[in-house]
Amino acid sequence: MSLEIRINSVPIELGGIVDITALNEADFQKAGPLRRLFKQLPMDQTVFQADNCKLECFDDEFSIYPCTHGYLNQDRQWKTKATVYLEEDRVWKLEFHVVDGHYAASNFLDRFKEACSAVLGEPVENSRLLTRWQNGSASVTSILHSDLVNVDFLMELIDS
Repeated sequence: MSLEIRINSVPIELGGIVDITALNEADFQKAGPLRRLFKQLPMDQTVFQADNCKLECFDDEFSIYPCTHGYLNQDRQWKTKATVYLEEDRVWKLEFHVVDGHYAASNFLDRFKEACSAVLGEPVENSRLLTRWQNGSASVTSILHSDLVNVDFLMELIDS
C-alpha cells in the first residue's frame, strides 16, 4: 500500500529504501549515541529526525506544517517533529508529531482521520484519543495525547 508520504519534499515509502543524502539535505539528522541509548534502539536500526518539518500524504490530500511565527500568541503556534526509522536503509516506521498545538492538534487530527478513512476505509480501532487503520502490511495510527495539545501520527510496517 502506498501512502504517498513526503516529509520536507523527501518521498518516504514504508518498506522502501530512502535516500539518506536527501534526508540530510532536508534537515534530518541521524540519531546519536545518547538518543540511541534513550530509545533503546537495536544496532541494526538507524533513526533520522527533523524538527519543524512539513508532512504531505495521501496524494496531497493531507498536510501538516509548523507555525512558529513570533507575532502570533503562543496558543496559536505549534511545532512539528518527524522521526524515520530504518533497518538496512528500508523504512519500517515513521512518526510525525504536532507539538503544543493548542488549536492545531485537534484540527489536524480531524483532517487526518477524514483523509485516512477516505484512503484506507473505516478504522479497525476508534476512540476519542486513538484511531488505527490497517491495510495490507501497513498500520496507521493517530494518537491525541490527554493534554489535547499534542498529537502523534504513526505509520509502520506490520507482519502480514
